[in-house]
Formats: sequence, structure tokens, C-alpha cells
Amino acid sequence: MVDGRAVDTAVREIVRPFLKNAGFTKFTGRKAWRFQPATVELITFRSFTSYIAAGVGCTTFSFAVTAGVWYRCLDMDLVKPEDYDLTFSFQLGKTLRQPWFSYEGSAKRWDRPDVWYLLPDGSNLVESVRDAAAVLVAAGLPLLDRFAVPELAYRALLTQTSRNPDFGVPGISMPGGPGSPRWRDMGLAIGHLVVDDPRSDLRTAPVLAG
Repeated sequence: MVDGRAVDTAVREIVRPFLKNAGFTKFTGRKAWRFQPATVELITFRSFTSYIAAGVGCTTFSFAVTAGVWYRCLDMDLVKPEDYDLTFSFQLGKTLRQPWFSYEGSAKRWDRPDVWYLLPDGSNLVESVRDAAAVLVAAGLPLLDRFAVPELAYRALLTQTSRNPDFGVPGISMPGGPGSPRWRDMGLAIGHLVVDDPRSDLRTAPVLAG
């Protein structure tokens, strides 16, 4: 029977070395932070409470991986943001096929792209963590690099909407829906890093026509 400590060890041994090479310098449990002049970037390996695991249909030590970018201009006093603080967040999509999700007492089985399912005996632990690491390298870190550039993040906010993850494809959560108060506030804050007055850009943003 695998447990959370085994997952902690696998993440630390498999994932942390390449995150250090990528410039991440602060680690707590299954979280890692990278500090840039304009942003702080966060990666989280998240397991589940028994209540949430029952709703997802997986074991409690299965995990999801979130990466994201926090813009310092939003709150200069926030040093180490958490998942709920992120300006842009990315839910990674695994490449493995794991059709083992089920509700207790049900014979129905399915798969989902945003959760790495760990079998009760832990036999697929290393395979799952290695797949998550590969997805981070292929998709997670490039998204962090892109959205940590104010000009690129601002352009994305004006032109993109959120999307759900799929197998091998990360989901992207933008800050609020187009035209919403949160979207506008984030656009003004980040826009001022790029242009003198972003108000005109926000009024005519292509994403508003979608």
C-alpha cells in the first residue's frame, strides 16, 4: 500500500533536481517557487482528501499538477504566493492512459487527463511521477516562461480565453472571464507594465468579440 510519504519521496527525487536546474530555489513539501523580477512562479503537486478523492473517483494519493504565475505588481507584500493567488494558472495534462477512475460500488470506469491515478499498491508511482515530470518539461515550464514576460502575458489576456486540460495538453486559467471586473483589474495592472495607458486596449480587446 502506497501512501503520501512515498509520493513525497518520488516527487523530491525525480522532479526537484530538474526544477533546481530551471531556477526554482524555494521548496516546501510538493511545492516549488521561482522568483523573477516581475513575477513569482509556482509548481504544486496536489493530492486529495478522502472526500475529494471519492468525488474524483481516485485514490487519495493520486495527484494533479498545477503551475502558475503571480504578478508582483498586484501585491508587493506577497512574497510566496499559493495556488489561489496565481494570476495565470496551468493544469497539466498527463500523457498516460489510466482508465481506473470509479465511484465506490460502481462497475463503471473512466479516465481523466488532469489527475495521475496511483494504484493502491503503488506499482505505477514512479511511472506516474516521471510522466508528470516530462509534462512539466514539455508544457509546464514553457508556459511559465511565456506568461512571466509581461508583454506576452498582456497579449494573452487580450486575446485568449481559458481552456480545459486534455491528455498531453495543459489547461489554462485566465484571470476572470473576458470583460469581468477581475479580468479588467489584471489587465490594468499588467498592462501598465507594458503600455502607458491600457484602457483603450481593454475596451477593444479581441477576446471581447468572441
